[in-house]
Amino acid sequence: MKKADTADVRYIIFCAFALSLILAYLFPMVTDEAYYIDWASRSNWPAMGFFDHPPLVSWLASGVRLIHNIFTARIIVWICSLISIYFVWKTAKILIKDRANIAIAVLASSIGGIAGGFLLTPDTGLTLMWSIAIHQAVLALRGDPKRWVTAGLATGFGILSKYTMVLIGPVFLWALIKDGRRQLRSPWPYLGGLACLLVITPHLFWQSQNDWITFKFQFGHGFSIEQNLKFNSSLTRAKEAATGSPEFLARDRLMVAMANTPGFAETAPKSKPKKSKWEQAWQYAGDYLGGIAGLWGAYSFALFIYLAKNRRKSSPNDRLPRAQGFAIIEASAFFPLVFFAILSPFTKIEANWPAMHMAALAIWCVRRIPIKSQTVLVATLVHVFVLSAFGIILWFPNDFPGARNNRLLLESKGYRALGTWLNENPAKAAIAVDSYQLKSALRYYAPTKPVIQWPGITRGSEYTRGDRDDLEIENMLVNQPELTLISMDPTPRALAGFSATDYRGVRICPDGGLGEFSVQKPILPCTKGLREWWITTYRNQKP
Repeated sequence: MKKADTADVRYIIFCAFALSLILAYLFPMVTDEAYYIDWASRSNWPAMGFFDHPPLVSWLASGVRLIHNIFTARIIVWICSLISIYFVWKTAKILIKDRANIAIAVLASSIGGIAGGFLLTPDTGLTLMWSIAIHQAVLALRGDPKRWVTAGLATGFGILSKYTMVLIGPVFLWALIKDGRRQLRSPWPYLGGLACLLVITPHLFWQSQNDWITFKFQFGHGFSIEQNLKFNSSLTRAKEAATGSPEFLARDRLMVAMANTPGFAETAPKSKPKKSKWEQAWQYAGDYLGGIAGLWGAYSFALFIYLAKNRRKSSPNDRLPRAQGFAIIEASAFFPLVFFAILSPFTKIEANWPAMHMAALAIWCVRRIPIKSQTVLVATLVHVFVLSAFGIILWFPNDFPGARNNRLLLESKGYRALGTWLNENPAKAAIAVDSYQLKSALRYYAPTKPVIQWPGITRGSEYTRGDRDDLEIENMLVNQPELTLISMDPTPRALAGFSATDYRGVRICPDGGLGEFSVQKPILPCTKGLREWWITTYRNQKP
């Protein structure tokens, strides 16, 4: 690589990380981030496990215990991404020498690389530990077998972030068979496995004390299999209200009052034709492939064009000779992709699930394809444009059609306004919500308001597991004379021990503003809304 190219690539890497840092400050918090932040704020923290995930993501979010702000958590994510890129660079320097900077530029400037550089998710710890483990394994395969112990330690901490870290096991095995078969007769790979086991032992003990709840949930979530999960909430699960019940009648009164209000008809859920199993399988597989392409952005199109041509006219010197230890890069790049591709027709796979493939695939592609700094620069500019467009849509949604169906808007807009609205109500009464997303967002924007997730409306979560923090609020709630339930689903719910007395709605407009509507005030704050929350007031039937 020419010195000018090297300088250009360094500028691109710097700009990619600077963009991630800017987005960490400007990008609105999404509900899953609020969920992990709330884990770090609970009285039993640091715990060795949670309902949905192992504990490391809550450790990364621990900065909010000092400063209650999403940016403090994202700064830690950003630092983790820097460390991850550093280990990928060290691995690339060993295997592809002068092209290492190009590989890092491709990885850091991809859509997935930029987003992963600031969003708080379990993938943060996973990709960091995967990068460290791969680097240590390459050194082991190149003549320092003791490195299998540190690779095992990194694997253990990766499992504490996300269970898909176990996919590195077959990657290690393939690399050992292909590039280090003799080491299979030495104790070091097995000592690495023991080191991994020692790291995760406290988490396994926690699981054994909690009915293996995270394993059961993740297995059911990943393979779309119903699991018999044990919940210890003191509340009776909610049920759909029967026709003619007080809950149903209260809902019907509001619907009649709002029937002729302009813009209200759009709140009615639209029924969609049910897809056949084959149609669903094609959709799931297509969504998976589209998601992977989205992680790479413009690079996915460049790779497709290259593969379509099959052979590109280039100098034989453009490709580097195969280095000892490169087998682990090949396996790490493709095994996660193939594993989830096989599953994708049968269950919905999110694009981030195999995200740990990205570092190795960047190294693999740069070794095989003579990527120039100009190509990386163009791709980076495209990605900056795409991310800027997303930002403009988020900040100015009124100017774009279809804002109501934008997932990022749905996961970020309105929660701050709802939290402010609740804070303006001086009552200290506990309230109930339908989902963990809503509870965690309200815990962030209205931290003094006692909130619980009522079980049986949406899927269970850490909040329905029977933790001490939640049981205290549940006890407060059942002893109140009145109860408020906020739900995204307009279906009226029957709650044991309570009888509905009122039903109203709150509409969130695309600009993030909020307005209440009711039988007494059948007026909407905006004709085109982003979402509605439905508020049912119940009277406690307890004497």
